Amino acid sequence: MFINSEGISSLGPAAPVPPRRPELAGVPERLHPYLAGSEWQHGQLKLNWGGYRLASVFQPIVSFSHASIVAHEALLRVVGPGGRSMSPSALFSPLFGQDDLLHLDRATRLMHIINSRRLPGRFFLNLHPQLFDSLRHGDSLEAARAIGEFVEGSESRFVIEIVEEEITDQAHFEEGVAALRDVGLGIALDDFGAGHSNFDRVWKIRPEVVKLDRSFAARAAEDRSVRRLLPQIVSLLHEAGTLVLLEGIETLDQAWIAMDANIDFGQGWYFAHPISQPVSKDALLDARIGAIWQHQSSELLPQPEARLDPLSDYLRCIRDAAWRLARGEALESAAACWQHLPYANSLYLLDQEGCQLGVSIEAGRALDSQLSFRLGHQPGARWSRREYFVKAMRAPGEAQATRPYLSVASGRLCATVSICIEQGAQRFVLCGDVDWAALDAGYEN
Repeated sequence: MFINSEGISSLGPAAPVPPRRPELAGVPERLHPYLAGSEWQHGQLKLNWGGYRLASVFQPIVSFSHASIVAHEALLRVVGPGGRSMSPSALFSPLFGQDDLLHLDRATRLMHIINSRRLPGRFFLNLHPQLFDSLRHGDSLEAARAIGEFVEGSESRFVIEIVEEEITDQAHFEEGVAALRDVGLGIALDDFGAGHSNFDRVWKIRPEVVKLDRSFAARAAEDRSVRRLLPQIVSLLHEAGTLVLLEGIETLDQAWIAMDANIDFGQGWYFAHPISQPVSKDALLDARIGAIWQHQSSELLPQPEARLDPLSDYLRCIRDAAWRLARGEALESAAACWQHLPYANSLYLLDQEGCQLGVSIEAGRALDSQLSFRLGHQPGARWSRREYFVKAMRAPGEAQATRPYLSVASGRLCATVSICIEQGAQRFVLCGDVDWAALDAGYEN
Protein backbone atom coordinates (compact mmCIF):
# COMPACT_ATOMS: atom_id res chain seq x y z
CA MET A 1 0.00 0.00 0.00
CA PHE A 2 2.72 2.45 1.02
CA ILE A 3 5.95 0.51 0.56
CA ASN A 4 6.43 -2.09 -2.09
CA SER A 5 9.12 -4.73 -2.54
CA GLU A 6 11.31 -2.23 -4.43
CA GLY A 7 11.33 0.07 -1.38
CA ILE A 8 9.16 2.80 -2.97
CA SER A 9 6.90 4.65 -0.56
CA SER A 10 4.22 7.27 -0.91
CA LEU A 11 6.30 9.20 1.61
CA GLY A 12 9.32 9.27 -0.68
CA PRO A 13 12.45 7.12 -1.07
CA ALA A 14 13.16 4.61 1.66
CA ALA A 15 16.94 5.10 1.38
CA PRO A 16 18.72 5.93 4.65
CA VAL A 17 18.56 9.64 5.36
CA PRO A 18 20.61 10.81 8.38
CA PRO A 19 18.44 12.72 10.85
CA ARG A 20 19.22 16.42 10.74
CA ARG A 21 17.68 17.39 14.05
CA PRO A 22 19.87 17.21 17.17
CA GLU A 23 17.11 15.49 19.15
CA LEU A 24 17.45 12.51 16.79
CA ALA A 25 21.19 12.22 17.17
CA GLY A 26 22.33 8.72 17.99
CA VAL A 27 19.68 6.91 15.97
CA PRO A 28 21.51 4.04 14.20
CA GLU A 29 21.69 4.40 10.42
CA ARG A 30 19.85 1.10 10.06
CA LEU A 31 16.75 2.82 11.52
CA HIS A 32 16.87 6.05 9.46
CA PRO A 33 14.34 4.88 6.81
CA TYR A 34 11.67 4.66 9.50
CA LEU A 35 12.04 8.39 10.26
CA ALA A 36 11.16 9.52 6.74
CA GLY A 37 8.27 11.97 6.92
CA SER A 38 8.76 12.63 10.63
CA GLU A 39 8.63 16.03 12.30
CA TRP A 40 9.32 17.41 15.75
CA GLN A 41 6.42 19.24 17.42
CA HIS A 42 5.97 20.40 21.00
CA GLY A 43 8.90 18.34 22.22
CA GLN A 44 7.75 15.14 20.57
CA LEU A 45 8.51 13.21 17.40
CA LYS A 46 5.48 12.69 15.14
CA LEU A 47 5.06 10.73 11.93
CA ASN A 48 3.22 11.50 8.70
CA TRP A 49 2.03 8.36 6.97
CA GLY A 50 0.08 8.60 3.74
CA GLY A 51 -2.09 11.48 4.94
CA TYR A 52 -2.33 10.21 8.53
CA ARG A 53 -0.64 11.96 11.45
CA LEU A 54 0.72 9.63 14.12
CA ALA A 55 1.70 10.58 17.67
CA SER A 56 2.68 8.83 20.90
CA VAL A 57 0.49 8.87 23.98
CA PHE A 58 1.32 7.20 27.29
CA GLN A 59 -0.97 5.51 29.81
CA PRO A 60 0.39 5.19 33.36
CA ILE A 61 0.80 1.78 34.99
CA VAL A 62 0.48 1.76 38.77
CA SER A 63 2.04 -0.49 41.40
CA PHE A 64 -0.48 -1.15 44.16
CA SER A 65 2.21 -1.86 46.75
CA HIS A 66 4.28 1.22 45.91
CA ALA A 67 1.16 3.39 45.46
CA SER A 68 2.83 5.11 42.53
CA ILE A 69 3.37 5.12 38.77
CA VAL A 70 6.06 2.60 37.83
CA ALA A 71 5.67 2.37 34.04
CA HIS A 72 3.72 3.57 31.00
CA GLU A 73 2.30 1.83 27.98
CA ALA A 74 3.11 3.68 24.76
CA LEU A 75 0.01 3.85 22.57
CA LEU A 76 -0.61 5.21 19.10
CA ARG A 77 -2.84 8.21 18.46
CA VAL A 78 -3.98 8.49 14.83
CA VAL A 79 -5.49 11.55 13.17
CA GLY A 80 -6.83 10.89 9.69
CA PRO A 81 -7.43 13.20 6.74
CA GLY A 82 -9.64 16.09 7.76
CA GLY A 83 -8.43 15.98 11.38
CA ARG A 84 -10.65 13.09 12.42
CA SER A 85 -9.31 10.83 15.20
CA MET A 86 -9.42 7.12 14.43
CA SER A 87 -8.36 3.85 15.99
CA PRO A 88 -4.90 2.42 15.20
CA SER A 89 -6.54 -0.78 13.96
CA ALA A 90 -8.23 1.25 11.21
CA LEU A 91 -4.76 2.31 10.08
CA PHE A 92 -3.17 -1.13 10.23
CA SER A 93 -6.01 -3.30 8.94
CA PRO A 94 -5.75 -2.27 5.23
CA LEU A 95 -2.02 -3.13 5.19
CA PHE A 96 -2.13 -6.54 3.58
CA GLY A 97 1.50 -6.58 2.50
CA GLN A 98 4.09 -7.81 4.98
CA ASP A 99 6.50 -5.04 3.93
CA ASP A 100 3.96 -2.31 4.64
CA LEU A 101 3.06 -3.79 8.01
CA LEU A 102 6.70 -4.26 9.03
CA HIS A 103 7.64 -0.72 8.08
CA LEU A 104 4.73 0.97 9.85
CA ASP A 105 5.04 -1.24 12.95
CA ARG A 106 8.75 -0.50 13.31
CA ALA A 107 8.29 3.21 12.57
CA THR A 108 5.67 3.66 15.29
CA ARG A 109 7.67 1.66 17.82
CA LEU A 110 10.80 3.71 17.06
CA MET A 111 8.74 6.90 17.46
CA HIS A 112 7.62 5.73 20.93
CA ILE A 113 11.20 4.91 21.91
CA ILE A 114 12.52 8.29 20.77
CA ASN A 115 9.72 10.06 22.66
CA SER A 116 10.49 8.25 25.91
CA ARG A 117 14.14 7.17 25.91
CA ARG A 118 15.41 10.20 27.82
CA LEU A 119 12.88 9.66 30.60
CA PRO A 120 13.46 7.34 33.56
CA GLY A 121 11.06 4.44 34.01
CA ARG A 122 9.71 1.50 32.10
CA PHE A 123 7.79 1.64 28.85
CA PHE A 124 5.63 -1.09 27.34
CA LEU A 125 5.66 -1.21 23.53
CA ASN A 126 3.27 -3.15 21.32
CA LEU A 127 4.40 -5.51 18.58
CA HIS A 128 1.82 -6.17 15.88
CA PRO A 129 0.70 -9.79 16.48
CA GLN A 130 1.03 -10.78 12.82
CA LEU A 131 4.70 -9.84 12.85
CA PHE A 132 6.01 -11.84 15.76
CA ASP A 133 7.06 -14.76 13.58
CA SER A 134 9.18 -12.36 11.49
CA LEU A 135 11.56 -11.84 14.43
CA ARG A 136 13.42 -14.97 13.35
CA HIS A 137 14.33 -13.46 9.99
CA GLY A 138 17.64 -11.75 9.38
CA ASP A 139 16.16 -8.34 8.52
CA SER A 140 14.11 -8.25 11.69
CA LEU A 141 17.03 -9.40 13.82
CA GLU A 142 19.15 -6.58 12.42
CA ALA A 143 16.40 -4.07 13.18
CA ALA A 144 16.02 -5.46 16.71
CA ARG A 145 19.78 -5.23 17.29
CA ALA A 146 19.75 -1.63 16.04
CA ILE A 147 16.99 -0.76 18.49
CA GLY A 148 18.90 -2.54 21.26
CA GLU A 149 21.98 -0.48 20.39
CA PHE A 150 19.92 2.72 20.42
CA VAL A 151 18.32 2.14 23.85
CA GLU A 152 21.48 0.77 25.48
CA GLY A 153 22.51 3.07 28.28
CA SER A 154 19.14 4.84 28.25
CA GLU A 155 17.45 5.63 31.53
CA SER A 156 14.37 3.96 30.12
CA ARG A 157 13.67 0.24 30.12
CA PHE A 158 11.54 -1.16 27.33
CA VAL A 159 9.20 -4.14 27.41
CA ILE A 160 7.66 -5.64 24.26
CA GLU A 161 4.03 -6.76 24.54
CA ILE A 162 3.11 -9.95 22.70
CA VAL A 163 -0.51 -10.85 22.00
CA GLU A 164 -0.84 -14.53 22.79
CA GLU A 165 -3.68 -15.48 20.45
CA GLU A 166 -1.58 -15.02 17.30
CA ILE A 167 1.11 -17.49 18.42
CA THR A 168 0.80 -20.69 16.42
CA ASP A 169 4.31 -22.15 16.46
CA GLN A 170 5.79 -22.62 19.94
CA ALA A 171 9.37 -23.23 18.75
CA HIS A 172 9.38 -20.07 16.59
CA PHE A 173 7.74 -18.19 19.45
CA GLU A 174 10.55 -19.11 21.84
CA GLU A 175 13.16 -18.14 19.24
CA GLY A 176 11.50 -14.75 18.83
CA VAL A 177 11.45 -14.18 22.59
CA ALA A 178 15.14 -15.06 22.79
CA ALA A 179 15.91 -12.57 19.98
CA LEU A 180 14.17 -9.76 21.87
CA ARG A 181 15.90 -10.61 25.12
CA ASP A 182 19.29 -10.77 23.40
CA VAL A 183 19.02 -7.06 22.61
CA GLY A 184 17.96 -6.11 26.13
CA LEU A 185 14.19 -5.91 25.70
CA GLY A 186 11.78 -7.33 28.26
CA ILE A 187 8.73 -9.45 27.48
CA ALA A 188 5.10 -9.01 28.50
CA LEU A 189 2.40 -11.49 27.51
CA ASP A 190 -0.67 -9.42 26.63
CA ASP A 191 -4.41 -10.20 26.76
CA PHE A 192 -3.89 -13.32 28.88
CA GLY A 193 -7.24 -15.00 29.42
CA ALA A 194 -8.84 -13.70 26.23
CA GLY A 195 -9.34 -17.15 24.72
CA HIS A 196 -5.92 -18.58 23.85
CA SER A 197 -4.25 -18.56 27.27
CA ASN A 198 -1.56 -21.14 27.87
CA PHE A 199 0.07 -21.56 31.29
CA ASP A 200 2.62 -23.89 29.73
CA ARG A 201 3.80 -21.01 27.54
CA VAL A 202 4.21 -18.80 30.62
CA TRP A 203 6.31 -21.43 32.36
CA LYS A 204 8.53 -21.87 29.31
CA ILE A 205 9.33 -18.26 28.41
CA ARG A 206 8.99 -16.63 31.86
CA PRO A 207 7.76 -13.21 30.72
CA GLU A 208 8.57 -10.36 33.06
CA VAL A 209 4.87 -9.44 33.15
CA VAL A 210 1.61 -11.14 32.22
CA LYS A 211 -1.15 -8.66 31.37
CA LEU A 212 -4.56 -10.09 32.21
CA ASP A 213 -7.19 -9.28 29.63
CA ARG A 214 -9.43 -6.34 30.47
CA SER A 215 -12.45 -8.65 30.58
CA PHE A 216 -11.23 -9.89 33.98
CA ALA A 217 -11.79 -6.44 35.50
CA ALA A 218 -15.43 -6.21 34.44
CA ARG A 219 -16.31 -9.86 35.00
CA ALA A 220 -14.73 -10.04 38.47
CA ALA A 221 -16.80 -7.03 39.55
CA GLU A 222 -20.03 -8.62 38.28
CA ASP A 223 -19.50 -12.33 38.97
CA ARG A 224 -18.40 -13.53 42.41
CA SER A 225 -17.20 -16.86 40.98
CA VAL A 226 -14.75 -15.02 38.69
CA ARG A 227 -13.67 -12.86 41.62
CA ARG A 228 -13.07 -15.99 43.68
CA LEU A 229 -10.94 -17.60 40.94
CA LEU A 230 -8.86 -14.51 40.20
CA PRO A 231 -6.47 -14.82 43.19
CA GLN A 232 -5.78 -18.44 42.27
CA ILE A 233 -4.90 -17.49 38.67
CA VAL A 234 -2.62 -14.75 40.00
CA SER A 235 -1.00 -17.19 42.44
CA LEU A 236 -0.23 -19.64 39.61
CA LEU A 237 1.33 -16.85 37.54
CA HIS A 238 3.42 -15.71 40.49
CA GLU A 239 4.61 -19.29 41.03
CA ALA A 240 5.59 -19.37 37.34
CA GLY A 241 7.93 -16.45 38.06
CA THR A 242 6.07 -13.53 36.49
CA LEU A 243 4.49 -10.32 37.72
CA VAL A 244 0.81 -9.71 36.97
CA LEU A 245 -0.92 -6.61 35.56
CA LEU A 246 -4.65 -6.10 35.15
CA GLU A 247 -5.64 -3.69 32.39
CA GLY A 248 -9.02 -2.10 31.75
CA ILE A 249 -9.60 -0.98 35.36
CA GLU A 250 -12.31 1.69 35.21
CA THR A 251 -13.79 1.83 38.73
CA LEU A 252 -12.69 1.86 42.37
CA ASP A 253 -14.37 -1.51 42.88
CA GLN A 254 -12.38 -3.07 40.02
CA ALA A 255 -9.16 -1.58 41.39
CA TRP A 256 -9.89 -2.95 44.85
CA ILE A 257 -10.65 -6.41 43.45
CA ALA A 258 -7.31 -6.36 41.61
CA MET A 259 -5.38 -5.42 44.74
CA ASP A 260 -7.33 -7.93 46.83
CA ALA A 261 -6.31 -10.66 44.34
CA ASN A 262 -2.60 -9.77 44.89
CA ILE A 263 -2.22 -8.37 41.38
CA ASP A 264 0.97 -6.33 41.16
CA PHE A 265 0.07 -3.58 38.69
CA GLY A 266 -3.06 -1.81 37.49
CA GLN A 267 -3.80 0.10 34.30
CA GLY A 268 -6.96 1.78 33.05
CA TRP A 269 -9.13 4.86 33.00
CA TYR A 270 -9.68 4.73 36.77
CA PHE A 271 -6.05 5.77 37.16
CA ALA A 272 -5.52 7.89 34.05
CA HIS A 273 -6.40 8.23 30.39
CA PRO A 274 -3.53 8.14 27.87
CA ILE A 275 -1.60 11.42 27.96
CA SER A 276 0.87 13.09 25.62
CA GLN A 277 3.81 13.02 28.06
CA PRO A 278 4.77 10.40 30.64
CA VAL A 279 4.40 11.52 34.26
CA SER A 280 5.94 10.36 37.52
CA LYS A 281 3.45 12.11 39.81
CA ASP A 282 -0.19 13.15 39.48
CA ALA A 283 -2.39 14.53 42.27
CA LEU A 284 -5.64 13.01 40.98
CA LEU A 285 -4.01 9.64 40.45
CA ASP A 286 -2.48 9.76 43.95
CA ALA A 287 -5.95 10.41 45.37
CA ARG A 288 -7.39 7.45 43.50
CA ILE A 289 -4.64 5.12 44.69
CA GLY A 290 -5.25 6.44 48.20
CA ALA A 291 -8.93 5.56 47.89
CA ILE A 292 -8.01 1.93 47.17
CA TRP A 293 -5.87 1.71 50.30
CA GLN A 294 -8.57 3.43 52.35
CA HIS A 295 -10.97 0.72 51.15
CA GLN A 296 -8.37 -1.87 52.21
CA SER A 297 -8.09 -0.30 55.69
CA SER A 298 -11.88 -0.40 56.16
CA GLU A 299 -11.88 -4.10 55.27
CA LEU A 300 -9.38 -4.76 58.09
CA LEU A 301 -11.50 -3.08 60.79
CA PRO A 302 -13.17 -5.41 63.31
CA GLN A 303 -16.43 -6.74 61.89
CA PRO A 304 -19.17 -9.06 63.14
CA GLU A 305 -18.01 -12.66 62.84
CA ALA A 306 -20.79 -13.65 60.41
CA ARG A 307 -19.85 -10.77 58.11
CA LEU A 308 -16.14 -11.54 58.32
CA ASP A 309 -16.60 -15.23 57.50
CA PRO A 310 -19.84 -16.57 55.99
CA LEU A 311 -18.86 -20.04 57.26
CA SER A 312 -18.60 -18.94 60.91
CA ASP A 313 -21.89 -20.60 61.97
CA TYR A 314 -20.86 -23.85 60.26
CA LEU A 315 -17.42 -23.80 61.90
CA ARG A 316 -19.05 -23.22 65.30
CA CYS A 317 -21.44 -26.12 64.74
CA ILE A 318 -18.68 -28.54 63.66
CA ARG A 319 -16.66 -27.66 66.78
CA ASP A 320 -19.67 -28.27 69.03
CA ALA A 321 -20.48 -31.56 67.29
CA ALA A 322 -16.86 -32.74 67.68
CA TRP A 323 -16.95 -31.98 71.40
CA ARG A 324 -20.18 -33.95 71.79
CA LEU A 325 -18.81 -36.90 69.77
CA ALA A 326 -15.69 -36.99 71.94
CA ARG A 327 -17.99 -37.25 75.00
CA GLY A 328 -19.65 -40.34 73.52
CA GLU A 329 -22.80 -39.01 71.85
CA ALA A 330 -24.04 -40.62 68.64
CA LEU A 331 -23.28 -38.70 65.45
CA GLU A 332 -26.90 -37.82 64.70
CA SER A 333 -27.59 -36.27 68.11
CA ALA A 334 -24.14 -34.68 68.38
CA ALA A 335 -24.69 -32.88 65.11
CA ALA A 336 -28.28 -31.75 65.67
CA CYS A 337 -27.24 -28.13 65.04
CA TRP A 338 -26.24 -29.07 61.49
CA GLN A 339 -29.84 -29.76 60.50
CA HIS A 340 -30.84 -26.18 61.34
CA LEU A 341 -28.19 -24.33 59.32
CA PRO A 342 -29.69 -22.92 56.11
CA TYR A 343 -27.12 -24.12 53.57
CA ALA A 344 -25.86 -27.30 55.26
CA ASN A 345 -25.64 -30.44 53.12
CA SER A 346 -23.96 -33.73 54.09
CA LEU A 347 -22.26 -34.44 57.44
CA TYR A 348 -19.96 -37.48 57.61
CA LEU A 349 -17.18 -39.04 59.67
CA LEU A 350 -13.81 -40.28 58.35
CA ASP A 351 -11.24 -42.51 60.03
CA GLN A 352 -7.56 -41.60 60.22
CA GLU A 353 -7.00 -43.14 56.78
CA GLY A 354 -9.64 -40.90 55.23
CA CYS A 355 -12.22 -43.68 54.77
CA GLN A 356 -15.84 -42.82 55.45
CA LEU A 357 -17.43 -44.52 58.46
CA GLY A 358 -21.11 -45.30 58.01
CA VAL A 359 -23.64 -43.29 56.06
CA SER A 360 -23.68 -39.51 55.98
CA ILE A 361 -26.32 -37.35 57.62
CA GLU A 362 -28.20 -35.33 55.02
CA ALA A 363 -29.79 -31.99 55.77
CA GLY A 364 -32.82 -33.08 53.74
CA ARG A 365 -32.66 -30.42 51.02
CA ALA A 366 -33.37 -31.30 47.39
CA LEU A 367 -30.45 -29.90 45.42
CA ASP A 368 -30.02 -29.63 41.68
CA SER A 369 -26.70 -31.04 40.52
CA GLN A 370 -24.34 -29.11 38.24
CA LEU A 371 -23.04 -32.45 36.98
CA SER A 372 -24.81 -35.12 34.95
CA PHE A 373 -24.20 -37.49 37.88
CA ARG A 374 -23.40 -37.25 41.58
CA LEU A 375 -21.92 -40.09 43.59
CA GLY A 376 -22.77 -39.03 47.14
CA HIS A 377 -20.89 -39.83 50.34
CA GLN A 378 -20.82 -43.62 50.68
CA PRO A 379 -19.45 -45.86 53.45
CA GLY A 380 -15.88 -46.87 52.59
CA ALA A 381 -15.32 -43.95 50.18
CA ARG A 382 -11.81 -42.61 50.67
CA TRP A 383 -11.29 -38.86 50.95
CA SER A 384 -7.72 -38.78 52.26
CA ARG A 385 -6.47 -36.54 49.41
CA ARG A 386 -9.08 -33.87 50.02
CA GLU A 387 -8.07 -30.52 51.46
CA TYR A 388 -10.58 -30.77 54.31
CA PHE A 389 -9.07 -34.06 55.54
CA VAL A 390 -5.43 -33.03 55.19
CA LYS A 391 -5.91 -29.65 56.95
CA ALA A 392 -7.85 -31.22 59.83
CA MET A 393 -5.28 -33.99 60.39
CA ARG A 394 -2.48 -31.45 60.56
CA ALA A 395 -4.18 -29.42 63.31
CA PRO A 396 -6.27 -31.65 65.61
CA GLY A 397 -8.99 -29.84 67.50
CA GLU A 398 -9.02 -26.81 65.19
CA ALA A 399 -11.98 -26.29 62.88
CA GLN A 400 -10.96 -25.89 59.22
CA ALA A 401 -12.66 -24.61 56.07
CA THR A 402 -11.80 -25.21 52.41
CA ARG A 403 -11.99 -22.95 49.42
CA PRO A 404 -15.10 -23.51 47.29
CA TYR A 405 -14.87 -26.47 44.92
CA LEU A 406 -17.15 -28.59 42.74
CA SER A 407 -18.00 -31.69 44.76
CA VAL A 408 -18.09 -35.08 43.06
CA ALA A 409 -20.36 -36.21 45.90
CA SER A 410 -23.11 -33.58 45.52
CA GLY A 411 -22.40 -32.30 42.02
CA ARG A 412 -22.56 -28.73 43.35
CA LEU A 413 -20.15 -25.97 44.27
CA CYS A 414 -19.50 -26.44 47.96
CA ALA A 415 -17.13 -25.65 50.82
CA THR A 416 -16.33 -28.18 53.53
CA VAL A 417 -15.75 -27.50 57.23
CA SER A 418 -13.89 -30.17 59.18
CA ILE A 419 -12.24 -30.94 62.51
CA CYS A 420 -9.97 -33.75 63.74
CA ILE A 421 -11.11 -35.55 66.92
CA GLU A 422 -8.56 -37.51 69.00
CA GLN A 423 -9.78 -40.47 71.04
CA GLY A 424 -6.89 -42.29 72.63
CA ALA A 425 -4.52 -43.43 69.90
CA GLN A 426 -7.13 -42.96 67.19
CA ARG A 427 -8.10 -39.94 65.14
CA PHE A 428 -11.31 -39.18 63.32
CA VAL A 429 -12.26 -36.30 61.04
CA LEU A 430 -15.78 -34.89 61.15
CA CYS A 431 -16.72 -33.15 57.89
CA GLY A 432 -19.67 -31.05 56.78
CA ASP A 433 -20.41 -29.88 53.23
CA VAL A 434 -21.95 -26.44 52.75
CA ASP A 435 -23.80 -25.38 49.59
CA TRP A 436 -21.45 -22.56 48.65
CA ALA A 437 -23.38 -21.31 45.63
CA ALA A 438 -26.51 -20.72 47.75
CA LEU A 439 -24.54 -19.39 50.74
CA ASP A 440 -22.55 -16.98 48.61
CA ALA A 441 -25.68 -15.61 46.96
CA GLY A 442 -27.33 -15.13 50.35
CA TYR A 443 -24.16 -13.57 51.82
CA GLU A 444 -23.98 -11.08 48.94
CA ASN A 445 -27.58 -10.00 49.54
